[in-house]
Amino acid sequence: MRGRIRMELRGPMGELLAVRQADNAVMQSGAALVARLFAGQLKAGITHMGVGIDGTPESDAYATASLSNPDGPDKLAGDTEAAIPAEAFVVAAPDGVSRTVKVSVRATLPAAAAVGTVREAGLVARAGPTDALLYNRVTFAPLIKGGDHELTMFWEVSFPYGDLQELL
Repeated sequence: MRGRIRMELRGPMGELLAVRQADNAVMQSGAALVARLFAGQLKAGITHMGVGIDGTPESDAYATASLSNPDGPDKLAGDTEAAIPAEAFVVAAPDGVSRTVKVSVRATLPAAAAVGTVREAGLVARAGPTDALLYNRVTFAPLIKGGDHELTMFWEVSFPYGDLQELL
């Protein structure tokens, strides 16, 4: 699986203030999510997108379990997650050239959400208020989000098909 994100920070008049792009890293919990969906052990997949304050690159273990927003002077104000409606997901037809199926999703954190300096983002499968699996995580140069800014994230995740032994 390969993924990419484009984030657009927009001001109160819709003007584009900043753009960030990053490649996706699938977490251990993300691989477990896909495996559990495959096994029929989960009823839903990705439900939210979120942001955090930790810009530390992912370790080789890919074990980050959640996005970071601890109490302290850097804490983001307001909600740090936004629910993604089912209609926000678009699944493309299989691409015979790249041998992938691409899923695109767009979600927006409203102006009152995640006010502060954002350094990480991810897609989350949330089954309840305390039951969440972090599918993926990206880090990027700090993005300063004001209380009158919207942050829209455009994710593209490609799932390969064919003889996947070539990928090993």
